[in-house]
Amino acid sequence: MPKSKPKDKLLNRVFAIAFVILSLVFMYYTGYHPFSPVALPLKPLADISPLLVILFVFLTPISIGFTIILYGLFREIWKPSLDFTLNRKRIWIFVSAILFAVVILSNAWWWLTSGFPHWLPEWGLQATLIEYFTGNFAMDTTILSLMFGILFLTNSNPKKSQSYKTMLIGVIFYQIVFFIIYPLMAYNSIAGIQAPLNKNYINFLGYTIFQPWFWCDLTYAIVTFIGAVWLLRKNTNIKKLILIAIVSFVVFFLLVTPFLPKPQFS
Repeated sequence: MPKSKPKDKLLNRVFAIAFVILSLVFMYYTGYHPFSPVALPLKPLADISPLLVILFVFLTPISIGFTIILYGLFREIWKPSLDFTLNRKRIWIFVSAILFAVVILSNAWWWLTSGFPHWLPEWGLQATLIEYFTGNFAMDTTILSLMFGILFLTNSNPKKSQSYKTMLIGVIFYQIVFFIIYPLMAYNSIAGIQAPLNKNYINFLGYTIFQPWFWCDLTYAIVTFIGAVWLLRKNTNIKKLILIAIVSFVVFFLLVTPFLPKPQFS
């Protein structure tokens, strides 16, 4: 029995390191890619060093949930505590199946609409794979769906694993911000307010709601949020967590609003 412990720890660390790398790529892409609404303000930092972009994105309340998740992954690398034995409860198998389906559908949709018709013919296989990895696979939808799809299938317990508890708290924070931002973007689009938004959400009723990736985003956010709340319900003050997440985002939004471009009505 003692001989199996090093293997378990190695698996835990490989899992955590893999998702740390994906998270860092996501943070850099969020702050640097031209499709991101914060890309232009962060360009001076990106020209100096990618690390400055990652650091800035980590420190904003919008991404604080992902920062907490990353901290949980680092805790797992330092002191492994996840239990990767299979959880045979049907409800968690079903939940994980939904998250894995989100990963498959969102990635297949990218290849069908961007990879094959656009990137491969114009830029070749290497550039297409890089764009796919940075712009689709290493994004929050895939990362968190895959991460928690795996973790929900295991016997990991937030009572016994502080790293798992930290990651669950992080996903609650992250999805709370998601639930606030999406209605704001939808309202701006419907009201004809030209705000500094991701171009995919400018025409919300005419374009966004008809896209499979939008429903993938919404599905994974709801499923991971409910799963995290359910696992933390007995040993964490969920109401306090949600209140802190909402207040921190509102305060951040009020502080940065004066520095944002003034929205215009179309």
